[in-house]
Amino acid sequence: MARLLLVTLCLVCLSWQQVSAESVCYDDLGCFSNDPPFDVFNSFPPKSPDYINTEFLLYTRANTNRYLKVDRTDASSLQSSTFNSGRRTVFIIHGYTEKGSESIWMRDLKDALLAVENLNVFIIDWGNGARNLYGQSVQNTRVVGRVIARFMQFLNTETGANFARMHIIGHSLGAHTAGYAGAFQSGIGRISGLDPAGPYYTSNDPACRLDASDAIFVDVIHTDAEAVGAGIVAACGHMDFYPNSGKEQPGCPPSLVDISDPLSEIPCSHVRVLDLYIESVTQCDFVGYPCSNWDKFVNGQCTSCSWRGCPKMGYWADLSSASGNFYLQTGAKSPFCNF
Repeated sequence: MARLLLVTLCLVCLSWQQVSAESVCYDDLGCFSNDPPFDVFNSFPPKSPDYINTEFLLYTRANTNRYLKVDRTDASSLQSSTFNSGRRTVFIIHGYTEKGSESIWMRDLKDALLAVENLNVFIIDWGNGARNLYGQSVQNTRVVGRVIARFMQFLNTETGANFARMHIIGHSLGAHTAGYAGAFQSGIGRISGLDPAGPYYTSNDPACRLDASDAIFVDVIHTDAEAVGAGIVAACGHMDFYPNSGKEQPGCPPSLVDISDPLSEIPCSHVRVLDLYIESVTQCDFVGYPCSNWDKFVNGQCTSCSWRGCPKMGYWADLSSASGNFYLQTGAKSPFCNF
């Protein structure tokens, strides 16, 4: 009898260990598991929100060069800031290996946005979560996405900021992070995915990656969408733009991703999207043409626009009501609308 009881206790302990190894919970962020469809990811579980330490760095026209850090656990940090709920709010999320407070492209995009519109711009810094082995960083995006959603809820509760007037711009892993935020908090106005990361996401369930259900409007730009590229091939939004076929970009060498640690070296084509998006804000009109594939486009079979017109790739894409896949050409150097 004692032996039977011991065996039973061991089985219970083993069962508890298996369950605990497959699920982890973090306060108001809820629980994360590696049950399907998330069983395709490695390095479970994601790191804790305390470890990742996601920071929200606010810029407005009143403080264009020095950020104000806003903490959702400290309402006074918001009240004493330059945030104004009457303005639209843009969040910028970096990708793998980056750190928001040190990112040149995020600073340049912030400057371009504030030059054309009176906005609240948050640079999101999740550098502690992004500077791990790639598989671990993929897991960490799940936590960061919910942290962002909770921060949006904090803005809404404290100031009445409207979710529909919030716009998330995410590059690479940051694009999927934006998707997780939108999945956790419905009604977000817009998500712009800048070459969403491909490794681990290529054949995944839409619940695991950015997709059109994550915001009222989702626009995506693909610049390294190859089998061995850093970006995802599949369409993910209401509008998907494929400049120069969405693969190797003019002036960039071929992308060769290290399978053992994808994105350990960020390919030129994967970051070209950043230049294109920044230039779209103030400098370039990148008109996309509806087409089923690149070959038809370059052969001149897709030169007309539908009754909805041809949308502009980039920041002003939401001015069009068109949807689908769009193709266009760009140059090999800045300004990229000259070719």
